[in-house]
Amino acid sequence: MTQIRKSDIAKIKELDLLTYFKNYGPDELIRNGRNESYYLRHHDSLKLSNGMWYWWSRGIGGKTALDYLIKVEGFTFKDAAIYLKDLIQNHPPTKHYPSRKPNLPFRLPERNDSEYKVFDYLVNERCIDPNLVKELIKNGKLYEGKFTHDAIFVGFDEDHIPRFACRRSTVTNHKQDCHGSNKEYSFNISKSDNEVLHVFESVIDLLSFISIAMMYDIDYSSASYLSLSGISGNDQRISIALMSYLDRHPYINHIVLHLDNDPAGRASSSSIIQALKNRYDIKDKPPQEGKDVNDYLKILKKF
Repeated sequence: MTQIRKSDIAKIKELDLLTYFKNYGPDELIRNGRNESYYLRHHDSLKLSNGMWYWWSRGIGGKTALDYLIKVEGFTFKDAAIYLKDLIQNHPPTKHYPSRKPNLPFRLPERNDSEYKVFDYLVNERCIDPNLVKELIKNGKLYEGKFTHDAIFVGFDEDHIPRFACRRSTVTNHKQDCHGSNKEYSFNISKSDNEVLHVFESVIDLLSFISIAMMYDIDYSSASYLSLSGISGNDQRISIALMSYLDRHPYINHIVLHLDNDPAGRASSSSIIQALKNRYDIKDKPPQEGKDVNDYLKILKKF
């Protein structure tokens, strides 16, 4: 009978899951965006990020390969320990250290001297509530880019350091994330202890939803709001913006999806519900009319 010593167990527990797959199963890893985070090919709701892993569809996670083999692959503790002991002895792994930094340097676009064009665009073309726009400008979440006069929406980390920005042209349909942006900190309006999270494809839709609430004198401060900064119709995995947000906000237990009324939006909503339904109370509430929430706001305003 194979014996496992305490020293063997200690070495086994040092093997994190990313190092395990980098050494023994690299084809299983699917990189997600520019940051050092991954999904697994055969468990596409299992995410590896910042040295940890989390299986969203089952609501379980951990750090080590030992945890993974027991909780995900169904090994007994003894079988998993023996397997990893032999693997480490016969093929010593090279430690892989995850990087928390984007590959590209992040720098906010230069700010214009005024926000006149952005204010005019959001209020008069997009029907966003003017008081909401003023509040975003005041707290640094929105400003007007110099030269281009784009609307720049900013996402912050836990220390209120800008980590993400996306730009929306005020004269064309152009929109994109700024270079070096960390999508884990996509634009959001949040309070740390809120239990309800509303999720949108774009910042404009997020602001449109809050504007609708303000139209009807509904207090929106008891919930939090997250923009995914776009979705891909060909990618059925969960957005890193949503997964990372939920990692950082453990109080969330209700999620309301307001993605677009198009094939990509409907498919993405279905994927999110399938992956998270065992952990969260999750509802799908696309706009009642129009393609997206901003369309619906315009309809209500009879714009």
